[in-house]
Amino acid sequence: MKKLLVVLALLVALFVFAEIGVYPDKVVVGTFQALSGPYAVIGQEMSKGMLAYFNWINKNNGVYGRKIELIIADDQLNPTKTVVEVKRLVESDKVFAIVGGLGTYGCLAVMDYLEQNKVPFVYQGAGTSLLVVPPKRYIFGVQPDYTLEGQLIAKFFVENLKKKKIGVIYMANDVGKEGLAAVKMRLEKYGMKPALEIAYNPLETDYSALAVDVLKVSPDAIVIYGFLTDTVRWIKTLKDYGVDADIVTTYANADPSFINLAGKYAEGVYLTGWVPLATPDRPEFLRDYQRAVAIFQESYPNQIMSSYAVAGFIAAEVFVEGLVRAGPDLTREKLVEALETFNHWDGILAKDITWGPGLRRGKSTMYFMKIENGIFTPVTDLIGLD
Repeated sequence: MKKLLVVLALLVALFVFAEIGVYPDKVVVGTFQALSGPYAVIGQEMSKGMLAYFNWINKNNGVYGRKIELIIADDQLNPTKTVVEVKRLVESDKVFAIVGGLGTYGCLAVMDYLEQNKVPFVYQGAGTSLLVVPPKRYIFGVQPDYTLEGQLIAKFFVENLKKKKIGVIYMANDVGKEGLAAVKMRLEKYGMKPALEIAYNPLETDYSALAVDVLKVSPDAIVIYGFLTDTVRWIKTLKDYGVDADIVTTYANADPSFINLAGKYAEGVYLTGWVPLATPDRPEFLRDYQRAVAIFQESYPNQIMSSYAVAGFIAAEVFVEGLVRAGPDLTREKLVEALETFNHWDGILAKDITWGPGLRRGKSTMYFMKIENGIFTPVTDLIGLD
């Protein structure tokens, strides 16, 4: 009888102190991705990057003997669906954490819910600073936000390229407005302001009338805060109209598809970046990229890693490093405390990640690249605001 009572007491203790989503042989995590719908190519690729890394970890005995089980919810990049799917992941699937959610508005839609329920949310495929400023205990950003990026673009134009008349062309939405505000913030430090500001609807297909306004001002540099198709449309229009200005656009466009879509018009365009390029003159980055490709191709033979797959890979490797630092007695609170110890941490593809108490912006540095002969070519090292 006494033995039975002892066993029951131990079972009760295990039940009381066991962490949600953590089992002796596995950790269950969730993510939300666009697996179907118009943005499926992004969500499918990001999911592959995460799965490839987790598969590799699982093949190598997991983390403290626990395999990582990833449940992928298809929200079609629709924030209304994101809310439903994330609640299902947390309340029905009982996931330990959310890793690598895709889409600004979806991430924002579930941010407060996850924070209130004390569910760690590691890596967001989004650029809004609202996720990390002000800092929230359970939300850990990795990708640079547009407030950081916009300031660095202004710094690059003024300090590196010595530009005097800088124009800003931006989407008339939260992304574009945040980028504009950041550029203006940094220009003020130089006693400058934009030579022109043009807001546009990314759904429009003809920017000719707006291009005339650019010609009237004749800026020597232009920031385009837009995404792939509308940014390419702008670049083609500006160059066809004879606008002779250096152009910088956001890291969201730093994908081979941008060059393919823009063709000859892509030549000479600058972009920001945060994942170092694997070039022959940087053997350490080339080595790391080759290692990442080898890991990726263990799950997806002969497939090329897209920039979206790279993002998923980074989300997974950052999370796994957090699990390692949290130790074998895993809890959500221990994961949070472990992530707060990252200090300029470098993984295979993740570089220079820093978090801490009251700090949730994982990246504080970026670099600039230029399209030369149809190839992304780095023109700076990682730079910060100081």
